[in-house]
Amino acid sequence: MKKTAMLILLALMSSASAVKVGALIPLSGASSVSGQAEKNGLLLAVDEINKNGGVLGEPLELIIEDDQSNPAKAVPAFTKLVTVDKVDFMVGGLGSSTTLAITGAAKQYNTFMAWAGAASPLVEDAMKDYPYFFHYHPWAYYNFEAILSFFKNLKGNKKAKNIAIAYEDGPFGSSGIQDTVAAFKKAGFNVVLTEAFKAGSGNFAPIINKAKTQKVDIFYWIGYDVDALPLVQQMKESNLDVGLVYGAPPSWPIGFEKNKLSQGVASLTMWTPELPSTASKNFVKAYKAKYGNITDEYFAPLAYLNLKTLAEAINKAGSTNKDKVADVMAKTTFDTPLGKLAFTPSQKIKYQGFKGSNWVTFQFRDEKRLPVFPLKVAKKTVLYPMP
Repeated sequence: MKKTAMLILLALMSSASAVKVGALIPLSGASSVSGQAEKNGLLLAVDEINKNGGVLGEPLELIIEDDQSNPAKAVPAFTKLVTVDKVDFMVGGLGSSTTLAITGAAKQYNTFMAWAGAASPLVEDAMKDYPYFFHYHPWAYYNFEAILSFFKNLKGNKKAKNIAIAYEDGPFGSSGIQDTVAAFKKAGFNVVLTEAFKAGSGNFAPIINKAKTQKVDIFYWIGYDVDALPLVQQMKESNLDVGLVYGAPPSWPIGFEKNKLSQGVASLTMWTPELPSTASKNFVKAYKAKYGNITDEYFAPLAYLNLKTLAEAINKAGSTNKDKVADVMAKTTFDTPLGKLAFTPSQKIKYQGFKGSNWVTFQFRDEKRLPVFPLKVAKKTVLYPMP
């Protein structure tokens, strides 16, 4: 009996001293493909962190909550992690709408957020001047710089000039849409259509019918993976004639590349398994060893480096003191599967990680994602017009 009581006491002492990290990610709902990729990346990072001594001499304890891709569910899940589980730090995050929903609670509880996702400048506005917000994913305007560069190339080489835009009506798709239209026009494009849709609705017929009345060279849609297949299916059924469909979701449906309708669809990614850097190769090797395969979703390595860099910063700080950890994070350059990571100011926040230089445009071709732009990393020339 005494031995059992002692084991329980030791277990409680160990739990009390372990660094607790909370992760709020979408394991269900519209962003679940990216969320599952995030989960895999985080769990791989936990394995490696604890195998190498943990954090401050104790195994790191990761507690994951599902935000269900729903802002109304994200707030109680976040509050539970902070007030009930009493996590020391928060990682993960993906959707702009869910992240925007928790910004008030994050400030209320003075939470340290090493945040992997969210691209909407509305989130950037909400977290302006907050001292414990380290944002890893590029903001939407960085993404757009990369997309515009590719489109300019298409205009120059393929005479693609007329753009139709379809965007989801949440913070991810709608924030800055007027600036997007203005930037296209300034770059010499004709924006022939701009229409909003509700993510997950599956109904694109009204937008496609309007597009059929125009000459569309590039159909540009901003949404989530759940919209991808219904959109291309309905385009095919309606015989919509476009030069290129370019999507900007955080991830693509599982197996999308094996569907013939994906052939020629283009998009953006921050990472491919073929990247030649040592950090990327090590990630691919470790991921395959744990899961038996490799993913094309960049949120897996993004979440992996999210937790790894936080753990490294805590160990270097020698403390869970938020000011000390923030000071280390701000001064350290990390070698990651996505390239060098350093936190510098963005337009409005103090600590922005990746910006626009990591983006690569790929095209679905023969069941693969082949880089086509920038030209220095392209594996193939872009297929235009697409089949």
